[in-house]
Amino acid sequence: MSRARPLAVSAIAAALAVASALAVTGLGERADAHGGEDHSAPAKPAASAAADPNVARVPIETQFLLGLRTERARRGALATSLGQIGTVVARPAGELAVVAPTSGRLFPPEGGFLRLGDEVKKGQLLGTLRPSLGGAESAQLGLSRSDAASRVAAAEARLGLAERELARRRDLKGIVAEKDIQAAEAEVEIARAEAARARADVGALAGGAGAQKLSATIDGTVVSGRVSPGAQVPEGTELWRVVDLATLWVDVRIPEADAARLAGDRAEVTLVTDPAARFEARRLAVASLVDPATRTVQALFEFDNEDRRARVGALANIGMAGSAPVESVVVPASALLDRSGAPTVVVKTGPETFELRAVAIGPKSAGAVGITAGVAAGERVVVDGAMAVLLAAGG
Repeated sequence: MSRARPLAVSAIAAALAVASALAVTGLGERADAHGGEDHSAPAKPAASAAADPNVARVPIETQFLLGLRTERARRGALATSLGQIGTVVARPAGELAVVAPTSGRLFPPEGGFLRLGDEVKKGQLLGTLRPSLGGAESAQLGLSRSDAASRVAAAEARLGLAERELARRRDLKGIVAEKDIQAAEAEVEIARAEAARARADVGALAGGAGAQKLSATIDGTVVSGRVSPGAQVPEGTELWRVVDLATLWVDVRIPEADAARLAGDRAEVTLVTDPAARFEARRLAVASLVDPATRTVQALFEFDNEDRRARVGALANIGMAGSAPVESVVVPASALLDRSGAPTVVVKTGPETFELRAVAIGPKSAGAVGITAGVAAGERVVVDGAMAVLLAAGG
């Protein structure tokens, strides 16, 4: 509260200062002396300028107060732009929903579960799902595990005996026939293979009957996922969603009348929440079906998102060419004003003089407007603070 009050007072003081400056320079009502006589001889040029509703004089000091900024009008080709708001979506081939194929308990890989924002490589293990078992199945699994453990113990014992026998025969080399040593070596290899198979069986049963490994099938980024070690998950539960954020689409609905006017296959994408983030997009497709409820046509555009500034689900402005380029005088869109329904531009004609000109509008594109009459290439137009000059001239 205490901070907001000084700010408000400062804003009011600044506004009064600008208004006072405009009044003193003849942009407000002319200040006459007593008796209706004008004794301010130096102000006559300002008074004569104020007599023309299309001309205003703004001293350089006041221009700084108003924050006036100008740019030169230029000659150029401009195509009409059709602006719409669309939604950023993942490519069908660039999105993966990892779903539990059956109910069971979820266990992490070595290193733990991935978190939001983590990068994923194709084939990377995300987790292991151990299906839930009934009473009879659980008992059978216990017996199988016990049997497998017994086979491991027997196989390892046999391997130990075979290795000791091989060592004994090698010590007696020259006394024991070579073929007996080779037979002992073969026995060791057989025992070693049996032990490996038995251990593999134990490992498989330790994961539970039908344990399933869940792996990524695309490269991408984890954009959603709520999992915890050992959690019981129902069949069909989405465990993770992985999206390739390097390339995204914009899904936009275009009014039926505008769909037929689309020209070219390029567009500019700007994020609604981050206007500074601009992307060049490629038109992928325009549907041949008109939505009967909204009278719109679906269009898809693709853009590169290497810096990851765009997020899936974000709203985006998309500027699309709606006609062939037309030669005209091009000015920034911020220079265009509405003066009683007439498009108007403020032109700087001298260091302290400005002229309000009615103009004829040509093609419009993202951030720029084509002027077909009223302004010449090379003239300076006000792009910031034009409304203040318009009001100073009497609107």
